[in-house]
Amino acid sequence: MITPLLNGYLMPTDQGNPAFCAVYLIETPAGRVLFDCGHVGRRRALLTALSDHGLSPVDIDALVLSHGHWDHLQNADLFRRVLLHPAELRYLQDPAPEDLGTPPWAAAVLDGLEVGEVDDGYEVLPGVAVIGLPGHTPGSIGLVVDGGTAVLTGDAVPSAGVLVSGQPLGRSADPARAQESIRRVVGLADVVYPGHDRPFRITQY
Repeated sequence: MITPLLNGYLMPTDQGNPAFCAVYLIETPAGRVLFDCGHVGRRRALLTALSDHGLSPVDIDALVLSHGHWDHLQNADLFRRVLLHPAELRYLQDPAPEDLGTPPWAAAVLDGLEVGEVDDGYEVLPGVAVIGLPGHTPGSIGLVVDGGTAVLTGDAVPSAGVLVSGQPLGRSADPARAQESIRRVVGLADVVYPGHDRPFRITQY
């Protein structure tokens, strides 16, 4: 079962984007996984959402980070096990100066945590596997559930509009790979759980 704990929003303003990412809870008989965790401004909301489901951070077996942008990882310290792509972990150590989504302190958020590296095909839980969706960042990943019927995309597909247009939003680390990742989602998913929008069903392409 996939439950949106916190909804994602795109909120552009003339002074930047507050960047509220979606946070999803995946529950199976084998365990519980959280996909992304939001920034510290939403920490209270995240803890409340977990509590509303009778859970606390200790009940989460693994936090999977779609990528290392500040709005997706700042609450990682709440969780005991954090998983992300090795390319993303390397990039966090030395992000590009012009990448405002990955400030130099981003890697420090993971200091002292149990961090694991996961790549395309890695099974986090039975029926819940990692899918590589690079382009937005070097190591962007998603999760496929039930063989791909549902795909959690992070910012590889942040909104329904991006999937319809086939064009990545904002500045991508690699625009060509970002487009390939969008096409991969289109070819696989029935339902998309995006990074900054409500879940939606793909009905016609």
